[in-house]
Amino acid sequence: MSVDLGKQSGGQSNRDIYAMAERALQTLPVAWNDVMALDVGAGAGYFTQYFGERCQKVCALDACAPHGLPPNAEYRAADLNECWPVADAWADVAIALEVVEHLENPRHFFREMKRVLKPGGFGFVSTPNNLSLFSRLFFLFKGQHRAFQDFSYPAHITPVLQADVRRILTENGLKLLDFFYTHADTLPLWHTHVRIGGPLFSANFGVLFQKPALA
Repeated sequence: MSVDLGKQSGGQSNRDIYAMAERALQTLPVAWNDVMALDVGAGAGYFTQYFGERCQKVCALDACAPHGLPPNAEYRAADLNECWPVADAWADVAIALEVVEHLENPRHFFREMKRVLKPGGFGFVSTPNNLSLFSRLFFLFKGQHRAFQDFSYPAHITPVLQADVRRILTENGLKLLDFFYTHADTLPLWHTHVRIGGPLFSANFGVLFQKPALA
C-alpha cells in the first residue's frame, strides 16, 4: 500500500497564522503595487487574494487551484517536493504558510525559495512551533511533537525547529530578518484558546528572511 506522504491541498490556516504573516509583511520596505508575489502552497487562497488586492501580480502554487483567483493572479500546478514551475528571480515577495512540514526536504524547499526570489527579495515561512510549552510537554510524555503525532501522519512529516531554520538560511546565504509568533495556543484536553503570548505560548512561528541583493 502506498502512502501519499505530506500531500494536502485546499488547506486553510487559522486566523492567528494569517495575522502573524500580515504583521511580518507590513514590516517590508516595498512598494506593494509594483510587487510580483508568490503564494507557495496556496491552499484555499487566502494570501493569493491578499496579494491580489495589493500587488502587480500574484502566482499561486499548489496541487490544486484556489477558488476565485483575482484578475491579476495565475495558478500553476506544482509538486513542491520537485522543482517549482517558476522562473529564476521572479518574485519580490514569496510566502509559504504551514507548508514546509508537509514536504520531504526542507533544504530543497529553501533552495527553491532562494531561486525564485529576486535579489533583494523577501520570503516568509511559517510552521508549527515545536518549542512551545505544550509541544515540549507532548514530546516529554508521548515522544512525539504535538503537531506530528500519529493522527497528523501522513500530512505532517517534517518537524522544523528555529535552529534548523537558522542553519538552512545560513547554508543558502539568506539573511534572517526576524522570527514571528502567533501569540496564541490551545490548552490541551480542555481545547481552550489561550493568548499569553511569546514563543512558549505560540502554536506556530514564522521566519522573515531576505535574499541578498548580490546573491
